[in-house]
Amino acid sequence: MKDETMTRASAERALKLGLLGGVLTLIGDLLIGAVRFPEGVNMLEGYLAGALAMPVWRPILGGLIGFLGICLEFPGLMTIYPLLRPQMKRGAAFYRLAMYVYLAVAGGAVHLPCGAMLWLYHAVADLTGTDAARTLAMQYMMYFLIPAGAVFLFFFYGASIVQFAAFVRGKTPFPRWYAVFNLLIGQFVFNSVRLLGSSAVVTGIATSNKSLGALAMFAALLLGWKKYVGERL
Repeated sequence: MKDETMTRASAERALKLGLLGGVLTLIGDLLIGAVRFPEGVNMLEGYLAGALAMPVWRPILGGLIGFLGICLEFPGLMTIYPLLRPQMKRGAAFYRLAMYVYLAVAGGAVHLPCGAMLWLYHAVADLTGTDAARTLAMQYMMYFLIPAGAVFLFFFYGASIVQFAAFVRGKTPFPRWYAVFNLLIGQFVFNSVRLLGSSAVVTGIATSNKSLGALAMFAALLLGWKKYVGERL
């Protein structure tokens, strides 16, 4: 909006879109990551083993659905910006920039390529064996996933820290305890279930750490907007 204000109705619409995006991203995450890891392997080896065990269409569909979900999460994430702007102008400006990077990188340069890497590993393993598939997968990860992931993580962590600081310091209309509804906190909480084992359920939840965190955050903001923010911000 040109005057950079947000009404309750527009915020609710954006957060409902975010919830839909979170559901789609969760489906994509589960298609890619809900696999049982062999005992004693690290995370990368576990996902590569899972790629061979799943149908080849799963990582393709998971990457595409997750990419769409990230796009739909964006409006919900942007409802944070007007909450920060009145008392944290620089932090709000960084947050807004980070969300545009999130839109550009998280879906198209991280989420989709993660599915593509697992599909590539499976397809090449079927054609030439796991040694060649592993070599190609490692190169793909090194040349594409790691550089894109580094950019994503810088802005993701930065935006999450700005958001947490704003909420916990009382710089938004929401109560301070709303600081717990944060994508970074959601990542740590849901990823910690890996301590419970290596079943497909555990791995699926851990892989979905950001989408589950987004669903919790969007739901909390949607429920609290009328009570704490009012009609117009």
